[in-house]
Amino acid sequence: MHDDTPIGEMIPFTITRYRNNELSEEASRVAAEIPLTFHVNGRELATLMCTPSHLKAFACGFLVTSGFIKSADDILSFSLDETKWRADIKVRDLVDPDLLGQRVYTSGCGKGVMYTSMMELSSRHPIQSDVQIHGSDIIAVIHWLQHCSDLHRITGGVHSASASIKGQIPDFFIDDIGRHNAVDKVLGTLLLGKTDCAKVMLACTGRISSEIVHKARRLDIPVLASRGAPTHQSILLAKEMGITLVGFVRPTNFAVFTHAQRILENGDNK
Repeated sequence: MHDDTPIGEMIPFTITRYRNNELSEEASRVAAEIPLTFHVNGRELATLMCTPSHLKAFACGFLVTSGFIKSADDILSFSLDETKWRADIKVRDLVDPDLLGQRVYTSGCGKGVMYTSMMELSSRHPIQSDVQIHGSDIIAVIHWLQHCSDLHRITGGVHSASASIKGQIPDFFIDDIGRHNAVDKVLGTLLLGKTDCAKVMLACTGRISSEIVHKARRLDIPVLASRGAPTHQSILLAKEMGITLVGFVRPTNFAVFTHAQRILENGDNK
């Protein structure tokens, strides 16, 4: 029988727990996962597995950071069918997906920088931002992000992301089963809210890969910080794009991989 109950971010299950050499049944909750298909101007662009929340922001962030559209203003309409998990979106000036699929490599110090398309290659020029953030504020933001999610605390199955203005504690965060999805949802929220990203720090809990750096660059975000590790491609890209890349954020320390001039020590003025 079909169940019409809306799917939330968590799904209840009965599990068997092994503890102290004994088995027993108990109630549990796990992170929900749905396949969301984007139909844009009548064309199926992608099906992505995600958490069923903030789906309009997800669509906006995905379309802009993937290069299909330039801004949130290009979205003319959005409708969601939760029975089929299909988002029908009308946009102006949709970029041909066939133009976004060819990888491009540049050379430098024996380590090539990878771009997934000529469009990304054209955005390699450095970000111009004079924002500076206290190191203690970066630690505070990541600590807050790590502990603010009930969905992560209960299920352990999601990543979290948020956006801080000049190191302030953010006023929202978003969870998703995918690192990229959580970032797209945050960036979509900024786009829909027409936030000026010149002083934004994108905060994440997961690994910083090259795709995350590309997404930050699309919105001219100058600082990217995470509790997780960067990859070598993300470091090369951040260096070339003028993005301050911070990883391994812990209660007393972190590592700055690129453009450390934006990080202030205690006692410095912003």
